[in-house]
Amino acid sequence: MAEISNYKVAASPHALDGKTTRGIMADVLIALLPCTICGVAYFGLYSLLLIVLCVSTCFISEQLYNKIRKKPYTLDLSAIVTGLILALNLPPRAPWYIPIIGGVFAIVIVKMLFGGLGKNFANPAATARVFLLLAYSGLMTRYIGVDMADNLLSVDVVTAPTYLSGGIAAFRGSFFGVRDYWGYVLQLLFGTVGGSIGETCKIAILLGGAYLTIRKVIDWRIPVVYLLTAAVMVLVCYGSASEILLQLLSGGMLFGAVFMATDYATSPKWRYNRVLYAIGLGVVTVLIRRYGVYPEGTSLAILIMNLFVPLMDKYILPVRFGQMTKAGKRAPQVMKWSMRAASAALALALIVAVPIVATRPQEYPYVISAERTAAGEYVFEAGGMFPIGGTPRERTYRVTIDAQARTVVSIEPISENNKGYVAELTLFIGKTRHEIAVMSGKDLSTDSEFSATYTNTELRETLLQCFDYIEERGGNANG
Repeated sequence: MAEISNYKVAASPHALDGKTTRGIMADVLIALLPCTICGVAYFGLYSLLLIVLCVSTCFISEQLYNKIRKKPYTLDLSAIVTGLILALNLPPRAPWYIPIIGGVFAIVIVKMLFGGLGKNFANPAATARVFLLLAYSGLMTRYIGVDMADNLLSVDVVTAPTYLSGGIAAFRGSFFGVRDYWGYVLQLLFGTVGGSIGETCKIAILLGGAYLTIRKVIDWRIPVVYLLTAAVMVLVCYGSASEILLQLLSGGMLFGAVFMATDYATSPKWRYNRVLYAIGLGVVTVLIRRYGVYPEGTSLAILIMNLFVPLMDKYILPVRFGQMTKAGKRAPQVMKWSMRAASAALALALIVAVPIVATRPQEYPYVISAERTAAGEYVFEAGGMFPIGGTPRERTYRVTIDAQARTVVSIEPISENNKGYVAELTLFIGKTRHEIAVMSGKDLSTDSEFSATYTNTELRETLLQCFDYIEERGGNANG
């Protein structure tokens, strides 16, 4: 018998992997290169300055923190990755101090104060972006359109809406001859729309995601299940099959799914917990987009789900090899098969429901008639019988919506048969669809009469249907 001294005894795990933290971070940086190049090409050299400022701030912040705490310097590239991801989430014309504030917050507050790499409670870049959105909401939602000629050296450029904030007003008339819906999809895919520096070109993001998947740096389950869940949620919350691609390709959902949700430190350790985590991301993201104040919900959804990861890792554990129940039977792998069933159910629901919803005519009960004027404005006769004060009352309006800015130009009452509950028309003049959609009950309660809130609420729903009517028809609103 061989002597026990001939064997090496070590704690599990025993599988060896040649990957290092520095090597993994280098792979992520390589995957982010296409997004960085496209961002600078689309939005100009000022965007490159923001990227350099953000990356430098993150790296310097980490080294200064280590020096103050008398710890060794860290050169694992993780701070550079955090800085680049955060920079690519910034608007192309954000003031110079925004990446500096965001970089310090991401590294010092979110990462280093909790122990450094691998010990942070949430993704530093996602958390910093949420912080910047809350602290500088006006600056963080000010985007510009893509113009590779004029944007290259220019700093003062005209702001432009994104699809999430302005609907189809964010798109150009056509994309290489392709118009309407598929033209919009192609513009989102190639990134010729307004948005953050690195999130607009989805082809660049997909290239980076494919590289990381091939290199086995990220688990493909997270982005795939995330997007699948989001697609089903869009179908449920928006009731439109055509909205699915527009939502998935808008904003930072795809970028967040590939580069932020897959972060090792803040995503679950077990593969089936990652499926549950991804499902939660899809649900929360779409709920925020549909019913929240901000049109984008990816970073906040990642932050929220990051908070649940420690609970998942502690209480939802895989069945160990040879694990038995108290009855002496093999322990069932409930989580494994539940997550497989949930993923299959989501895919099946999408396959079955999309054709049904796509062929179902969209109903707009408040839109009586619609036409487009020679000036390009849309004029609606809209309204109906509203249940105001417990009694159905007729309310009809002539609504004019600007074709370019997608804002309400005017609202003229045609019929309001109860003067005690007249809607506050000035609440909605000059507002976009998103601004009207996020109005709360407090915003609509401007009259001492309680029923005036109902009147304003019903007018809001009427205006939203007018906007949706235009968007569904790609700008062709005729009778």
